[in-house]
Amino acid sequence: MIARRTTRPTVAVMFALALSSACASENATPAATKEFELGAHRVQVTVPTGWDALDQGDQKRFRRGEAEIVLQDLGKVEWEPALAALHDDRRREVKSRRAITIENHEALDIETWNRLDHTWPQRLLFVRVDDDLLALQTTRLTDADTAKAFDAIRDSLHFVSGRVYR
Repeated sequence: MIARRTTRPTVAVMFALALSSACASENATPAATKEFELGAHRVQVTVPTGWDALDQGDQKRFRRGEAEIVLQDLGKVEWEPALAALHDDRRREVKSRRAITIENHEALDIETWNRLDHTWPQRLLFVRVDDDLLALQTTRLTDADTAKAFDAIRDSLHFVSGRVYR
């Protein structure tokens, strides 16, 4: 008799959890390709599943709850001043730096962390397109989901030929 009483609530809880996770996956925003004007360039990216893409003119923001990734055109600047401008040099240090190529464009993939205890990682990507430097960056703590979304956006970057003139 006792076994039956504990089984029914357990089954009911398991059913409710399965139903809520099924509903959550149906409500998640599916991955979608978006095209943005970014300065004088047209850029296509795949927005990761569950993330929202916001076009805010000079900045394109990808959000999921409190997590945020920003894509922007920094203009005609060099790598090092751009890196210094995007992270607090007194509290952060570069953990890793990789030179990569994205569609025949030079790029620099950087991970930073807190100088004192090596926590609070952040990600930065700089891509040289013509004379401009584009930056993709996490703005807060980079947890596993944000790092995965950052990599997905980085890997999906596609530069549409032709400049945007205004």
